[in-house]
Amino acid sequence: AWLIRRFIDPRATFAFSDQRRDAEVSFDMFGGDFTHEADRCTFEVLAERFAIRDPIVSRVGRIVHDLDLKETRYAAPETPAVAHMVEGLRMMHPDDGTLLEQGIGMFESLARSFAATDVAPTSPPRGSTRTTAVPRARHRSRKARG
Repeated sequence: AWLIRRFIDPRATFAFSDQRRDAEVSFDMFGGDFTHEADRCTFEVLAERFAIRDPIVSRVGRIVHDLDLKETRYAAPETPAVAHMVEGLRMMHPDDGTLLEQGIGMFESLARSFAATDVAPTSPPRGSTRTTAVPRARHRSRKARG
């Protein structure tokens, strides 16, 4: 959700539902418009499809990848702390909407902390550089991940 609001559609709204309504774009759910593909999590798929080449997005994406796919492919030193923060937010906010907004704030804080330090250049997202337009619509998710 942070990636969508920050880089794709700052006015995006999010609904938590198993049923799609017209003009909605679903993500991070089985059969969604944007979901896991091959060995990539939804965050990585979105960054690739929208040609987001910001090194901070790549850095956050590696953390999200390892958390979402329960891997240690990138083993960023921040990943365990971010995992604890996400779990703490889940404990504090049983309401999905509140959890989502707090999670967006947490990832924005993380991104700003990376921007304040020397962020090493990263390789661009794998695949196409083509940008895909998403209508200004309600985005849906079943999770409150970056």
